[in-house]
Amino acid sequence: MAKFYGIGTGPGDSSLVTVKAVETIQNLDILYTPESRKGGDSLALSIVSKYIPDGLEIKSRHFPMNFNDGEKITAWNQIAEEIVSDVKGGKNVGFVTLGDPMIYSTYVYIMERLIDDIEVETIPGISSFSNIASNQNFPLVMDREPLIVIPCTMEEERINYALQNYSCIVLMKVYKNFKEIINKLEQYDLIDSAILVSNSSQEGEVVYTNLRDVHLEEKISYFSTILVNKDNKKELGKLENKVG
Repeated sequence: MAKFYGIGTGPGDSSLVTVKAVETIQNLDILYTPESRKGGDSLALSIVSKYIPDGLEIKSRHFPMNFNDGEKITAWNQIAEEIVSDVKGGKNVGFVTLGDPMIYSTYVYIMERLIDDIEVETIPGISSFSNIASNQNFPLVMDREPLIVIPCTMEEERINYALQNYSCIVLMKVYKNFKEIINKLEQYDLIDSAILVSNSSQEGEVVYTNLRDVHLEEKISYFSTILVNKDNKKELGKLENKVG
């Protein structure tokens, strides 16, 4: 019986794609890939390109990234309808998405439109913040502490509350209001307990272990994440900024 597979590619390094994801890709008939702009390249596709077998049909589809909800919903509906048609036609269909499919991923909007009509299997991928923590030997959370993951695009008062009340925090989508976030980390005495990584595991990865060295006026990558752990303050003093 034909099935739809949502496949997490991990943060960028093709060697971090899971064995299950690779095996699934190699047994597909059709692979859908997301493009943030029409005619643009798909980062998710580039990550798994070395695993794509000859003859696999690739369908690149544009996913609007703007704030026009009507345009986005129309695109999601059209792509979901096409996927359902392919699967009901007897094809095993995959969709690749950066990181993990269930963490701030457009994939979820597609999955929700499919799950009542066709069989869906979602294959997890390594999240950017898990990859950053491991690469930098930066423990995210221990013992009885909660881990708080927040998008920096949400309301300012909620960001302030998280920074004031929790010790272990992942700040995602920091590119929009980067300067303000750095200032808040200073304000709440978290600047020495934080690291910033842009383009984790991708070409051009940049790591800042001293956020005071970051030029606040520069434009940072869309793929930028800050990790905070108040218990790591002493250890961060031993690290150096690096580009790799």
